[in-house]
Amino acid sequence: MKLVHKDLERQIVFKEPFGCCEWIIESPQLFSKYLYELYAQTEGREGCFVLSNDDKTLEISKCSELILQPLSVNINDKKILNKLYVELEKLAFNEDMFLLTQEMRGKLQEYFFNLEQRCTYSLAIEDDINILSIFKAVGIKCEKYLDDIFENLIEYIKIVSHLLNKKLFIFVNIRSYICDEQLKQLLKETAYTEVNILLIENKKRSCLYDVAEYIIDCDNCEI
Repeated sequence: MKLVHKDLERQIVFKEPFGCCEWIIESPQLFSKYLYELYAQTEGREGCFVLSNDDKTLEISKCSELILQPLSVNINDKKILNKLYVELEKLAFNEDMFLLTQEMRGKLQEYFFNLEQRCTYSLAIEDDINILSIFKAVGIKCEKYLDDIFENLIEYIKIVSHLLNKKLFIFVNIRSYICDEQLKQLLKETAYTEVNILLIENKKRSCLYDVAEYIIDCDNCEI
């Protein structure tokens, strides 16, 4: 996988099959310029970045995730939960779970019928209880790691890559939030998840083993 831009001489190339690149942009003007353009493209708007894999152009908004604020990643946002419920619905009606699912729906109908007998109203009860409505009613969500930003990020990457099919995760100044050892562990975990990682930083820090480095210095020169 590689990321290119018409104004950049160098290509950001991710090591096969899954790797990490660090893009250091020391110039504040260029940092904001490229970051805003990348943000716009992850939101589905036009831009000059081109992401490709094996010479096949990929739609940035569909296959990449830009994380500007690691403290505020929402492991249970609407898009994730909708995909989670669809997956759980498939599992509920597969061969292993079908009978249990039907039994549960029958018990619910029986429960509401008995409830109707004890009230003074006639109730309309659906013959076919929607399993998705049950998931929402009981509040099924992904478990959060509220007190650990590192564990929460790892879980977020696993869930988003699987449910939303994201293959590139872009972190902005993540090295201000986690130490080098945690970052190495995060990269190890993401390799198992089969995704690529792009670290965008506004200053050079310690070098990371097996991480390709791309630099635009304060004089706007590419290194």
